[in-house]
Amino acid sequence: MSPITEFLEYCNQILNANIGYRSKKIIDKARSKKKLNEKSNLGDFEEFINLIELDVSVFSGKNNAVNICSAIRSKAIELNISKQAKDIFNALRIESSELSISEFLKNINVNDVCTFRTKTTEKTNEQIPIKFYINKKIEEFLKRHILPNESIINKFATKLAFKFCEDIKKVKHDVIEQVKLRVKNTLIRKAIQNEIRNFLELFPQPNQTDFEDFVKHIRLSKINIQEDELRQQILDEILYRKFYKSQDIVEPAELAQFLDIIKTYDNKTDIKKEMQRQGIVYLIEDESGISYKLLDEYIEQITLIERHFQRK
Repeated sequence: MSPITEFLEYCNQILNANIGYRSKKIIDKARSKKKLNEKSNLGDFEEFINLIELDVSVFSGKNNAVNICSAIRSKAIELNISKQAKDIFNALRIESSELSISEFLKNINVNDVCTFRTKTTEKTNEQIPIKFYINKKIEEFLKRHILPNESIINKFATKLAFKFCEDIKKVKHDVIEQVKLRVKNTLIRKAIQNEIRNFLELFPQPNQTDFEDFVKHIRLSKINIQEDELRQQILDEILYRKFYKSQDIVEPAELAQFLDIIKTYDNKTDIKKEMQRQGIVYLIEDESGISYKLLDEYIEQITLIERHFQRK
């Protein structure tokens, strides 16, 4: 069995054990965006795993996604180290009289001895552990701070960057991107669940036509969700209602404050000023500065959430 086949089978095994039927679709989607072959290095595996983690986090949450993908990353490292060892072993089997030094180094994918030593040391002893440890610290920080203000993020990023000799701006960027992703995914999940509950209040026992109309409605609402995933969530909610009373989703207090800002102010400039006052304007910033496009996305999602309560 090739390392790539072994890796993909391991991915399927881990995902299937944790998220069931969705695993194949997630892996196929990742493969369509990032091709892996026998020449793939650890960076290629990391890109592939990041794609899986992003999809898993949409419906399983960031923390669960990171935990699930942690085992997959360990497998990727194991296979990469095994491949390097095999390449070196195969190169050493050839007698020195048949192989020049440059050819030997080429066979183990390095240009010279110093390059080989540097890359190996960096990847096995510094880059991989530090990167994973930093990510772990960021996850722990975000467990304590659901929607931290920029001052708190700056203090945390500075402390973490100095500890591991990392770039402060990069650490801060990584923290902010994770906060944005979590807020976005939380709002999407809540909007979808509320729309499903509205639907089932109107059609407690929906037929095929009802299903099709609702799918079209969600598509027009610009909610980012796969059709089969939406259908499955509807069926799950129907099954849940057979045994339990449906309850409203309660978001964390910090996130509720952000929702209140959007609901309180009609003018986008006022929303921006209030977010600046509370230190969370980074949620609507990109490389060019304040992005009203990002703000519009939040407003659309929160409007969908509010629609559920307005109908009651």
